[in-house]
Amino acid sequence: MVMLLMGLASFGGCHVPAYLERAPKPHQYSRDPATGRGFYYYVPSTYRHDKPAPLIISCHGTPPYDVAQHHVREWKALAERNGCIVVCPELIGTDGILGDGPLAGMFADERYILSLISLMGYRYNVDRANVMITGFSGGGFPTYWVGLRHPDVFSVIAARNCNFSEVNTDGWFPDEARRIAILVYYGSNDPGAIQAQSRNAIRYLRGQGFSVRKKVLQGFGHQRKPEVAMDFFLAHMHEPVPSLPIQ
Repeated sequence: MVMLLMGLASFGGCHVPAYLERAPKPHQYSRDPATGRGFYYYVPSTYRHDKPAPLIISCHGTPPYDVAQHHVREWKALAERNGCIVVCPELIGTDGILGDGPLAGMFADERYILSLISLMGYRYNVDRANVMITGFSGGGFPTYWVGLRHPDVFSVIAARNCNFSEVNTDGWFPDEARRIAILVYYGSNDPGAIQAQSRNAIRYLRGQGFSVRKKVLQGFGHQRKPEVAMDFFLAHMHEPVPSLPIQ
């Protein structure tokens, strides 16, 4: 765990490159009325109420090295370019250094994320057929937990340089989860714990009958590359399904 902590610091996991933040609108901060917990979000300038917008839920890693605000900043330009709404919740079960995805935190984050999806579906015309949950580093815990448990909600799971716990995955998801498109990727220079847990996730999920795309980013360490997840999401888009009547 100490080596992972040193790796996070040396590989600059918290840095958000400037090119990822270029968007014509500022991101926003709000609170979920049902839980009282805060979240950041970005709605593209091209959003129209009569056109369903794909939704991205992005789970941050271990605070203070990675927080929700980093995620809305890293997704803004991609969300703007591809007409997606992005939501970045403030989570409690994402400690990838000393934690292992405790179930109490997973249940709490699950309720919170589902509440946010409901809230955003009320405020905006969310495309219910195209919802991706993704995470970075310790954000892998809620990404796998929530994504696999709700195949009726999520069409894509993208694990980016993520922690993984087989104990907190095995037996906790329905058979229908196997239809979700899954991408797992990490850097060739990532800390050893991240590489090992990513490989364990791929081995376990494939062994359970999931179709998992693996990608190793050569020459990269524990760095943000959300565009890889975005490309995977775009490649697995379904026909839009609106969450609100067209007005």
